[in-house]
Amino acid sequence: MLRILAATIALRGATLIDGTGTPARANALLLIRDGRVVSVGEATPEAVAALPAGASVQDLSGEWIVPGFIDAHVHAESDGDLEEMLHWGVTSVRLMAEDVAAAAKLAERSRYPGSRFPEVYPAAPIFTVRGGWWGQDEPPDVNLNRFPASEAEARESVRKAKEFGSAEIKLMLDDMTWCRGPKPPLPKLAGPVAKALVSEARKQGMRAIVHAVEGADAKQAVAFGATALAHGVLDRLDSKTIAEMKHRPVFYVPTLDIFEFLADTRSFVDGVLSDPVVTMRGTGIPPDRARRYRSPEYAQNYRERYPNFAELQRRLPMLYGNLRRIRESGVPVALGTDMWAFPGLAVSIEMDLYVKGGIPPIEAIRAATQTAARSLGVEKDRGTLEPGKRADLIVLDADPLADVKNVRKIREIYKAGEPVGRAAAAATR
Repeated sequence: MLRILAATIALRGATLIDGTGTPARANALLLIRDGRVVSVGEATPEAVAALPAGASVQDLSGEWIVPGFIDAHVHAESDGDLEEMLHWGVTSVRLMAEDVAAAAKLAERSRYPGSRFPEVYPAAPIFTVRGGWWGQDEPPDVNLNRFPASEAEARESVRKAKEFGSAEIKLMLDDMTWCRGPKPPLPKLAGPVAKALVSEARKQGMRAIVHAVEGADAKQAVAFGATALAHGVLDRLDSKTIAEMKHRPVFYVPTLDIFEFLADTRSFVDGVLSDPVVTMRGTGIPPDRARRYRSPEYAQNYRERYPNFAELQRRLPMLYGNLRRIRESGVPVALGTDMWAFPGLAVSIEMDLYVKGGIPPIEAIRAATQTAARSLGVEKDRGTLEPGKRADLIVLDADPLADVKNVRKIREIYKAGEPVGRAAAAATR
């Protein structure tokens, strides 16, 4: 019988950030076999000489290695959005989805060998109220009721979601006044129904992530038993709620980029596109998309849809203040973007906003790796570069600790120990 040798890769000489928050390791030696990290050490002559026979050794001196990024809040309007995420180093995502069966199929596709998607972990379905946020133009789920009007209907829908394979649900608990005013507030889930959704999910061993931007809604979501808040909070959170978030824990996903985007779309887009790496031909975003984003019509569209931008601008300091207070209190902060305009790239945008808000770059990276993995319940499998973990990683040409936006300067991406061929893929863009 023909014996198939294990695929063994040794990456030597790079400076490695393992995602745990510990200091970077210079001249690292990272050994990978069958898509998993075998060992992490120093690339001494003795260690290199002791590598297994037949190992493919790559000299990455002068480069940097970080874990593959995990975006804890995405939507995908097409396969192209998911491919774009992987192109920027996002190897796993929490995908917010309306349809439980379709989400399960997409998650299965993302696990096929050679898939050009990040691995998908759905939060499905998205529960709301008819006419409310995510209950207007978005489709219903033919498998269950996304718009429960009673506690009994809520519990039945959660049980059906589990039958279709959902490990997590999402709730919309927001009338959207913070961005839509002076337009009339949207209807939102009644408290008892929202509580029933969350409590039934927890009873079934499922996670429940809640969209709750206003302080009162966020406090209610935490009291109901939410496992994560899908967005940052625009009101000062009280110390009792923060203490409860730390104790359980309740993961905090700030999505700073969305608030900044809606507060001043034109300034936000211009800032992102001012980085030459973002618009570099071949590896950056396509030129036609950049032109569309720069057009006056693009920004004006958002001003008309979300006219409360002045009020949002006024509340941004509280958003950043909550992030600092929550992090300093020991609440786990998981990076998520919810950014439809810049899929994948948004992770680096969010990291940059973290740093501008006072978070050290190494902690911004940790939020997008270890803590995001914890929020999805997959921290034993990925999120850090430690022995036994899946070998999802990014090789960078520049130091992300000197400037966190250097995570955009990607040489190669590995998903489960396999290079995705970023340079080759970029040639088709």
